[in-house]
Amino acid sequence: MENSSNQDMNRVFEQLANIKMVEPSDNLYVQTISKMQRQSIIPLFWASVVACLFIVFISAEFSIVLNKKKNNYTDISFVIYKTNNFSYNE
Repeated sequence: MENSSNQDMNRVFEQLANIKMVEPSDNLYVQTISKMQRQSIIPLFWASVVACLFIVFISAEFSIVLNKKKNNYTDISFVIYKTNNFSYNE
């Protein structure tokens, strides 16, 4: 068993010894810069998605505010029954 592991390690060391340094092409920097300049920072699709979500949230906010103004139930006095004893005291 040790023999097979030694063979595996020797094979790995041979592969590591055969690694050669790769030289990049001369125009690699120019190609990279040109691709970066062609690419838009934020794609138009995502900008439109964000704009639509913004409009939806703003319209939901306005509808909530308008519904609260119509139904002015901030006072809980309409829940509590108040007895009226004016007719008994006359």
